[in-house]
Amino acid sequence: MLETTTVPYLPQLPNRHPEERMLVQWGDGICGCGAIDGSIGLGYGEPVGPRAEAFGGADTLLEVLGDDVPELKTQATGPVTLAVGLLAAGHPGDGLLDCVATSLMGRVDEHVAWLASRLPHTDFTLIFDEPGLSGLLVPGFPITREQAGRVLRKVLNAAPARAGIHCCADTDWSVVVSARPSLISWDINALGAAFLEHAEAIAAATWEGTGFIWGVVPTQSQPLPADLEVRLQRIVGRLVMSGAKMAGLLEGAMFSPGCGLAGLTKGQAEIVARTVIRLAEELPSYG
Repeated sequence: MLETTTVPYLPQLPNRHPEERMLVQWGDGICGCGAIDGSIGLGYGEPVGPRAEAFGGADTLLEVLGDDVPELKTQATGPVTLAVGLLAAGHPGDGLLDCVATSLMGRVDEHVAWLASRLPHTDFTLIFDEPGLSGLLVPGFPITREQAGRVLRKVLNAAPARAGIHCCADTDWSVVVSARPSLISWDINALGAAFLEHAEAIAAATWEGTGFIWGVVPTQSQPLPADLEVRLQRIVGRLVMSGAKMAGLLEGAMFSPGCGLAGLTKGQAEIVARTVIRLAEELPSYG
């Protein structure tokens, strides 16, 4: 985990144990939902699961890290994605976003306090994982743009560490930047028309201090495209043309895979990880 991105991060290993699946890890036991077998992994009205293995992957890494870790990234399932998952699990929807926000903030506080007890000298970055935000581009999505922006602002403002938003698909990026995240983490290979439409809003956020985790290597295609560096330069160039602060794009930027590695074989994941590090090393002006 220390060699797959330019910043160390806590692993989330859904293939190791079902309690580490993103909806179950953060949604089991909140807003009337509990863990079950199935594609969603949650059911409304079900009892809370045992949760003994929910952070087993993270705990294992903490055992071997020692306490000399200056910086560490962790993640939580974001409120929009979690709410959509709970709706799919059978939640009736009444008061759901408020319930999710309150419950999630409590769990995040406990999670970061647990990390701080293990690593008292470490600075933590918290990323809310929000693949569900892609639904903002789909007619009939059950959460409006206004609701999404409001709940994102609520959890970001309450976060006990520097906090950002990850979305590995195109979305209404104006909603993301309106929540004022410290970091935007994205898969640049998935950006399309919605990114182009909201490039000026993203560019403006760089003047407010928003930074980036550049998901430079796709995790959905093998073999990897040969023009990854060019793709990165195009995105950066578009934002600069839209008025972005150059230092806001480049200074302190991190590099990562575009999305999670759970769907890859070990060999494929190693290729993605090595490619991320190679790009970061070959583009020192972007680091």
